[in-house]
Amino acid sequence: MLYEVYTQLVQKFPANCGYLYGRALAPNGNLWLSVDEHARPYLLFQAGPDKQSSDIELRSVAVEFSRQCEIALDEANTSAGCYTIIRLDNGDPDVIRTFLRLLEEAFYETERRYANKEIGEKILELADMFSKISDSIGDVIGLWGELYVIESATNVAAAVKCWCRHKNAKYDFVSERFALEVKSTLAAKRKHRFSMEQLRPGSDFDVYVASLNLIDSHSGRTVSVLLDTLCQQIPDRELRNVFVTQCIAKGGSDIYRSNLRLGVLPNQKSLSLYRASDIPVPQVMPTDPIDNVRFDVDLSSVSPLDVSQQALLLSFDRP
Repeated sequence: MLYEVYTQLVQKFPANCGYLYGRALAPNGNLWLSVDEHARPYLLFQAGPDKQSSDIELRSVAVEFSRQCEIALDEANTSAGCYTIIRLDNGDPDVIRTFLRLLEEAFYETERRYANKEIGEKILELADMFSKISDSIGDVIGLWGELYVIESATNVAAAVKCWCRHKNAKYDFVSERFALEVKSTLAAKRKHRFSMEQLRPGSDFDVYVASLNLIDSHSGRTVSVLLDTLCQQIPDRELRNVFVTQCIAKGGSDIYRSNLRLGVLPNQKSLSLYRASDIPVPQVMPTDPIDNVRFDVDLSSVSPLDVSQQALLLSFDRP
């Protein structure tokens, strides 16, 4: 919603406007979205006087607490008041869209009056996450595969709750019954790279691998479309906030920039699940001074789980 409002404000920005040009996001005027003449977005929260909160000035994000501000409205009207202001100092449309999506999920209670302390804490959390993301085509493909597994689950919310937060986690999903690692490829063969500890963890729990054969197709979906589709299936706002944040942390700001349209094969065999214990690994003795073993495996000769077993795993429910 925020990005759509932002786009409308940029398109309708009045000529020679010396104020922020904005629109109230809630009937009670608690929350506003505005833009300046440089098309920079501002999120404004109605606030009272505050002499204790120190302004936040980061590389691309700034927060000014309890400032008097005048906002230009449609038909030459203005609205003035005391607001806490979040400003994004970045002109990249895809970065703007990504950041507005994060703000939309973080401050979804548009009619609630947020305290300055809460606003500052949320912005520092988002800025820290933003500073750690990277952009690469591999991130987008990997995220697409994980989202497809979530979409294939019989219980989307349960799958999201099992989804590991960090893209460098040992496994992509961990439930009470098992761990699941997702491997995606655009190649014809199911050839993936593994670590020894992924396939032979030496712990008393079951590990499975989801192998996904993807195709690059005009009829496919971008990762942002898949993200938005899944958001509609997550009614819990807190869980949806966590979900969107994880998507951006794993996919980077390219999540809205990427035009890569991926899809699955029409024979319903793109997704196959395997027991990790059935996948061959190099022979390394416990006494060998060897660590961090990584290797490629072609899964063509490994037997996947049958349809009923796969459906049970993709339920992500408790036994």
